[in-house]
Amino acid sequence: MADLEYGFRCLCVVLCVGLSSCFTNSLDVDFRPKTTKVVSLHIKSSILYRFSSTSVTSTIINDDVRATETTFEVTLPDAAFISNFTLEIDGNIYPGEIKEKDIARNTYENARWTGQSAGHIETRPRDTNKFKISINIAAFSEVTFVLTYNELLQRRRGNYDHTIYVNPGQIVDSLLIEVMIQESRAITQLHVPPLRNDILTERQNIISNTYATVRRPSLTSAYIRYNPSPEDQKRASLKGMAGLFVVEYDVERTTNIGEILVVNGYFVHYFAPQGIPRMKRKILFILDSSGSMIGTKINQVKTAMSEILSNLDKGDKFNIIQFAGDVTKWWNHTALVEVNQFSISAARNFINDIKADGWTNINDALSKGLELIQGDDDKGYASLVIFLTDGAATEGETDQSKILDNISSINKNNVPIFSLSFGEDADYGFLKKMSAQNDGFVRKIYEASDASLQLTGFYGEIASTLLSNLTFQYLDDTIVGKSITNTIYPSFFEGSEIVIAGHISELNVSAMNLEVCGTSSKGPLEWRTSTGNNIYDLIQDAPSESIASNFSDITEKIWAYMSIKQVLIRRLRERNNTARMELKKKALDLALKYKFVTPLTSMVVTRPQDENVIQPSADYGLNDSPHSVWGSALTGSKGLALAGNSPTYVDSDPHFIVRVKGLKDSVCFDVMGNSGDVYNLVKDEISGIIVNAEVAVTGHGTDKNSTITNHQNGTQKRASAVKTYFGEISISGDRSVINVSPSRWKVNGHIYKWQPAQTITVHKTKLVTDGTGKMIAIMFPHKITLLIVRHMRTMKQLNMGQIHFLGFYIVDDRGFSWYTHGLLGQFIYRRISLEKKKRSKNGKTRGKLKVEGNTKRMRRVSALLGRRVNLATNSYVSCWMVQKNGRRLIDGVFTDYLVRNSTAPQRKKRKRSKT
Repeated sequence: MADLEYGFRCLCVVLCVGLSSCFTNSLDVDFRPKTTKVVSLHIKSSILYRFSSTSVTSTIINDDVRATETTFEVTLPDAAFISNFTLEIDGNIYPGEIKEKDIARNTYENARWTGQSAGHIETRPRDTNKFKISINIAAFSEVTFVLTYNELLQRRRGNYDHTIYVNPGQIVDSLLIEVMIQESRAITQLHVPPLRNDILTERQNIISNTYATVRRPSLTSAYIRYNPSPEDQKRASLKGMAGLFVVEYDVERTTNIGEILVVNGYFVHYFAPQGIPRMKRKILFILDSSGSMIGTKINQVKTAMSEILSNLDKGDKFNIIQFAGDVTKWWNHTALVEVNQFSISAARNFINDIKADGWTNINDALSKGLELIQGDDDKGYASLVIFLTDGAATEGETDQSKILDNISSINKNNVPIFSLSFGEDADYGFLKKMSAQNDGFVRKIYEASDASLQLTGFYGEIASTLLSNLTFQYLDDTIVGKSITNTIYPSFFEGSEIVIAGHISELNVSAMNLEVCGTSSKGPLEWRTSTGNNIYDLIQDAPSESIASNFSDITEKIWAYMSIKQVLIRRLRERNNTARMELKKKALDLALKYKFVTPLTSMVVTRPQDENVIQPSADYGLNDSPHSVWGSALTGSKGLALAGNSPTYVDSDPHFIVRVKGLKDSVCFDVMGNSGDVYNLVKDEISGIIVNAEVAVTGHGTDKNSTITNHQNGTQKRASAVKTYFGEISISGDRSVINVSPSRWKVNGHIYKWQPAQTITVHKTKLVTDGTGKMIAIMFPHKITLLIVRHMRTMKQLNMGQIHFLGFYIVDDRGFSWYTHGLLGQFIYRRISLEKKKRSKNGKTRGKLKVEGNTKRMRRVSALLGRRVNLATNSYVSCWMVQKNGRRLIDGVFTDYLVRNSTAPQRKKRKRSKT
């Protein structure tokens, strides 16, 4: 990115995911006072079957009279891709657009120099894991940026790590991290260590994070919430919280062949067999001892090598080469020596005697090393080279292309070369290309006090080779030609995972014919399968329709991104310029088609001068942010719009009416009760919101024992012409307890009378009454809005036995988790479909509804098509009416939802039925 000019002060915010990643915010110092401030920082990750979607939302304000550029530098792991970036300015949302890098850069520069608010994402040269987002904030403006990226979690050393490093550089009013995990198999080894910095320690994963809340709704799911208050942040530092927020976990594995996830014609195969004996190995260490390694670096290498040598296994063979201007071999008697007590002791002495001095002869070191390891003729070993250097070639052959040619001609056995790029002066680009051309990979080692732990940690990833020369063959005719990603792997290491994706011609696949061939410690290995037990259709098997909809294109995105990465690796390996250009075009076309920010593309978002923009999706005029200004009141017309568009509500005698996906008409049912009974309407352990409602009956029904007949099956029958309503509703959540009745409402014990145009803010929750004083909207943070409607009777009606009562409406349910339950809450993520309907002779329409989704088992229920009145709007709603208090429509029976039973206070709550 171009340097900032004209004295613009830079606010740099960096979000990093991965071991070497960070989210930092720092202010350069100049003569001007501070003008920008981070108002909020929310990071939400949803990990579904090892595929994460992470959204970072941050609001920044600029109080200066001039436009100020803010720069966010984002570091992502190789498996992650940015899928969306938007700016929200003055209530308008401007989406990002993926373009070829040069075109995107020109668009951004034109907007920046005209003073417009603009953002630009691109990769930094020679480091595909680095992204930069530059935002030009107009004078006296507020900008909210939302960055969304996806990551296929990589398994290393037996765990999946999801890491977010947060360092806002200040105390933030609203700092929140949420991680939700849903897997197809039971989650194991779930751990959230304390926030830490980049420096590795040997005890970092023993202690748990005291500020993190971990919940396990089921064996296959988990929810982690990190929400330190401003006081918590101040206790950590005057500059707020800083460090890596890490979530570690693994899953149970039942078959060696792995599991295959299928969605809409694309599959992803996860392969991580367990219980396989390790293979014997031939290991060659090639270590740089040139003058630039003198001091701390060479001592850290000696410390790490002492630990690594101690972890070599009996039966392995190894040797060590040190190089500077010349190349020195430790063991001269044979190509390699077997691991035993004496060889390890002698090797340790050799390492301790190394002196850093001289130039860097990379060509000779690798050439002689490959000749050495290939000179050992013993079969049944897995071979690998570990090459460490901190600089570029300065002795012997220094032309990189010739060095690569020499290595290629010598490495006839395709021995994998794993490179360690030690420090900033190492030629990371060359090492990346060299390892890619020789079936290995490169890892950066940072110059810090933990460099020895970084080195031993890297070795731990490749310490145990379980299988070698693996080949995967998918034998079905449904596999589309050359769509499958890489199916040949030279090595499989213990604790890792191989991922393969491809395109299939059929949308619904119940089984796949698969063959895996390779070499194990016992010789040739061949696995075949044609069973469907390892096939998971993420749409059909998802626990809810909400989750299923999120997976509609996940496997296709994984396939596309893996294809782009592998094309880029082939481009690294390719030496022919024409072929390289063709591969570049192929990768660029895929990136543009699937809207990925890659080394070949950028994302740019600008604010058009003509204000022709996409409007925000603020539901019915209510902004999602608790910091937003609603105005002085909720007007009567706006309140009616809220109630009229509510997907789920209960009102009148109490009629429960819910709209569900997959069904044109609503579903409705009634619930009977006695005066004083309290029912649970909503309960969400994830968001912490609970809604209960107390039953009130009309004046003629004061005799509790004579009005209701109880039955053993959980149904009740009305014995007289009384009516029941909800006379009081209590809502708890976000450190607030709200009690509402027709005469008054209380917030944390403070009493308020019903009055028009009231606004109360408690913590992050806002309560607003409408202009008539008949409705109150309760808006929780994170997209949850509830509405209570007050129905008042005239004096004449009251004398006739009628009563004042309340209606409850869920206006915005996006913030509820799919674990939400209760008489109303269970329907937020439920799927109900109409299987068949029939019109009877009397003109009534009956139907059979199929109930599934977030319930223990699928079931069917009969319903009658009719109408219910929406009292808030005084209009009729067409709905499928389910009799007997919603039996078989709701989970269990309606008495399961009694929080307080007025007729039997000592009776134990009956066990939830299997429905």
